[in-house]
Amino acid sequence: MKFGQFITEMSQPTEEIDMTIALRYLPKSRGTDRDLLYMLQLGEKYDIAPPVFHAAMLNAQERGKGKCGKFAIELRQRGDTSCVYMFSYHGKPFGQAEIANQSVEKLRRLPEQFSGLGIRKREDPNKLEKRESSIRDLKFGLKGVSFKAHVVKKSDVRAVTSKDGNPLLVCSVTLSDGTGEIPLAIWNNQINTISEGDLVEIRDARVRSFRGEIQLSLNRKTGALNVLQPAKKQAVAQITN
Repeated sequence: MKFGQFITEMSQPTEEIDMTIALRYLPKSRGTDRDLLYMLQLGEKYDIAPPVFHAAMLNAQERGKGKCGKFAIELRQRGDTSCVYMFSYHGKPFGQAEIANQSVEKLRRLPEQFSGLGIRKREDPNKLEKRESSIRDLKFGLKGVSFKAHVVKKSDVRAVTSKDGNPLLVCSVTLSDGTGEIPLAIWNNQINTISEGDLVEIRDARVRSFRGEIQLSLNRKTGALNVLQPAKKQAVAQITN
C-alpha cells in the first residue's frame, strides 16, 4: 500500500466527499507530498489550521484518538513509517487513509511550497455588501452570492422527508431583479414570511443545479433571506350608494 492511498470511502451527506474523491486521483508519485495535500485539504474543508491538525494527529498516534471540535481522528493501524487513520465528522466516519509519519510532522511547520495551503479565507461580511450580483450573471458553482430582487412567483407548499426521516415543508420562490429570474427553495417557518411581490435581500447564497436547472441555495450557517419591503396590498374599493 502506498502512502496516502485512500483505503475506504463511506457515504456522507455533506459536500466534503467531493474533495475526498478528487484526492484519490492525485499522482501516486507525489509520495508523502500527496499525504500532506490530503491533510491540508481536510483542514481547509473543516476549518482546522495545520498546527492544530498536527497536534490532533499526534494525539491519535500516541493515544489512539485525536479531536478538533466535531472533527475526529482514530488510529486504526500502526506501522513503522506510516499509520492508518479513520476520519469522522459529527460522529459519522467518512474515510480511512494511510498517512506517512513524516507527512504528519510537516504539518507542524509547512514547507515553503505548501505555506499558502490549508488556511481557509473567511469572507468579511462588510465586503459581501459591496459584492452585489445580478441574476443574469449567476453561473453554476458561484458562492457568496448577494443581491436584491422581487418575488414574482411562489409555488404551492410541499411536504417532503429529509434523509434522516424528518418531515419538512418546502416551496419555491422565483426571484427577479430585472436582469433575469432564478428560483430559491425556502423551508418550514420561513415559508409564511415570504409573499409574491415582496422586495427581498439574499445574502451568502450559492448557485447549484437541480434537475438540470440552476437555482439558489442559502448557506446553512451564514445565508439569509430578508424582506426589505412587503408587497403592497390592493386597496379594497368602497362601494357607495
